[in-house]
This record gives sequence, C-alpha cells and structure tokens, in this order.
Amino acid sequence: MTTTTFEYLKVTGDMKGVVGKCDKNTRIYRREGSYSEAGKWFNQLDELFNVQFVSPGGVAMFVPASRAAVHKRMKEGRLTAFCFHVVHKEKTFFGNVRKAKANPFVCIPVSECKAWAKELEEKRGPAETIDPRDADASGEFLEKDPEDRGNRKVRYTNKYADRDAEEWIRRDMQEAKKEKAQKKKER
Repeated sequence: MTTTTFEYLKVTGDMKGVVGKCDKNTRIYRREGSYSEAGKWFNQLDELFNVQFVSPGGVAMFVPASRAAVHKRMKEGRLTAFCFHVVHKEKTFFGNVRKAKANPFVCIPVSECKAWAKELEEKRGPAETIDPRDADASGEFLEKDPEDRGNRKVRYTNKYADRDAEEWIRRDMQEAKKEKAQKKKER
C-alpha cells in the first residue's frame, strides 16, 4: 500500500500569464511566444516556483521509468509539465497567414519526479515499463497543442529554429564587437 502523498506544484489562476493554459484533464500547461521569450519564460518559472526542472527524458535521472511511462503519467494528469511553443507567422501558398509552431520546450518539476520515485519504491514492484509501440511512447501529444487539432491555420515545424539561432549569434557577436571597441576607446 502506498503511503506517499504526492505533492504537486500549486498552480493558481494568477499564474496563468506565466504558465499558460492547462490541457483538459491533465497538468500540462502550454504557452506560446518567440525564442527570446522562451528564456524569459523559463526564468519566470524558476522564480515563480523556486524548484528545479528537467525535460521528459531527464525524469529518468530520478525515476526508474521509461520516457513512455513519463508521457503516460503526464497524459493522465499525474505529472505536471510546462510547455513553451515557439511560434512564427508564415504565409501559405495561397497568401493566408498561419501559425508555425516548433516542438515545445518542456519542463517537469524535479520535486514531482522524486515523489514519483518514492511512490514506486513503496510499491516494491518493478519499474513501470510500457510497450514502446504504445501510443503514449511517441510523445506527439506534447508536441501538438490539442486546441490546434484540425486548425489549418497552424503548422508544426522547426524550420525557424536555425534562423533564430543564427540571428541570436549574429546579435551577440555585434554586441561583443561594440563592447570590445568601447573598451579600446576607454584605454
């Protein structure tokens, strides 16, 4: 018999601006924005909850469970996940504007991972294993926002990731050059 009381992160209504909307019957919260907003979002999560986070693949560092088991637990609403979808506007062949969404950045609280590990330990059973052919193993549910299902004005793509990264690098290099020139002037 499990005696562990599972402590979920407390998410209140006033946090919606940071965490985003919750998927129905889960603890998956989704927010959208640009790549530059993604870093700010992560810092805001850190400040808001004051806990550490890992990706779905990183859960295995704390819980003897497969990635498929992590996905299954998230879909069942038994594990909190914060997702940030990077979006861009793009024109279709016919000139319509639609949203282009990249795969999300996903953050899972380490505190919940540790509680899950303790729960499994108390069960004294084997690690939760899932058949990889199971639908939960794919992780597609994380990548696609349920609200976008059937919406032709949204397309999922990572096409813009390289372009945005190049822009960041270019901007950082320009700033570094300016700082170097400024230091030379000051000498």
